[in-house]
Amino acid sequence: MITRDDMEAMGYAYYEYDKTDLKGPTRMTQEFARLMQQMPNPTLYATLIQEEFDEWRSEYVRETTIPQLKELADLVYVIYGYANAMGWKLDEAVYRVHKNNVGRCIQPDGSIQRRADGKIIKNPDYPKPDLKDLV
Repeated sequence: MITRDDMEAMGYAYYEYDKTDLKGPTRMTQEFARLMQQMPNPTLYATLIQEEFDEWRSEYVRETTIPQLKELADLVYVIYGYANAMGWKLDEAVYRVHKNNVGRCIQPDGSIQRRADGKIIKNPDYPKPDLKDLV
């Protein structure tokens, strides 16, 4: 049986990310906005997110691989562009949500439970991540 302490220990040891990485998606999309003199425009990025999702979905349905990966990368890129336009700290939010998701996978009895399709059933009593300081 895996305990919450075990999961937290694995989370820190294995999933900690380097917040000084200048090549991460936040830095790349900030650099793009600076170089292209792109003004923060959440409405534009919301439109781009839908466009990129539709393009990814088209490749997913066709069961392509390389084009699907390219469209998925585009989707992540415009999502980060949206977060930048909103002034949000998406890297930190993703990290906190990840840690919360790992913790929520452990039921009060220490077990991990799954639905018939394999999706892990999250512990409904586990607290949601606090993101208030990131917006």
